[in-house]
Amino acid sequence: MKNKFLITATLVMLMLFGTIVLSHPTLANTITEFTPTFQDNCVVKGDNDAPLRVRSTPNGKAIGNLKVGTDILAYDVVKDKNGKYWTKIKYKKGFGYVSTQFISCG
Repeated sequence: MKNKFLITATLVMLMLFGTIVLSHPTLANTITEFTPTFQDNCVVKGDNDAPLRVRSTPNGKAIGNLKVGTDILAYDVVKDKNGKYWTKIKYKKGFGYVSTQFISCG
């Protein structure tokens, strides 16, 4: 009986510690990293002729495409909840996001 009490008390303490002390994300779509940058010498890269999708938000709805070799203005880099990096670019009269792995700056 004493062992059951000790085990139960230990488990309760561990659960309280986990919920109070350890942090956890509150929103599924929260951007977890933000690194302000500006690059005006970036280009869409690729080894085929498939266009790069421009999205409204990181991993969001596609709003357009860019051909390989297109010059772009890059403003910020963010990391989504899945650990994928996205670059905010100037697109038409506003902004869009492209997967960072498909652009080259420098």
